[in-house]
Amino acid sequence: MTDLFFNLLRLLVALGIVIVLIFLTLPYLLPLLQRLKWSREERDTQIRLKRVIPLGRNMLLLEIEIRGRLFVVAMTEGSVEVVYRDEAGSP
Repeated sequence: MTDLFFNLLRLLVALGIVIVLIFLTLPYLLPLLQRLKWSREERDTQIRLKRVIPLGRNMLLLEIEIRGRLFVVAMTEGSVEVVYRDEAGSP
């Protein structure tokens, strides 16, 4: 009975140490991981989501920049429609 108690106590102490180490390192590692993720995405893509505007339940307006041209897209459950297309940015 005492062996079981000491093994359980040792397991709980080890688990506590691991959880404390995770919480201590998380504030330092999270910004690094976020910065690496965003820099890689921005470099590889020519499409950038600038703004999302919720209009109501299941309705959104999206501002999207594709190769320097601005598009405003309306999205609902059943359709996607281009509302505005920036013609000034076209070659």
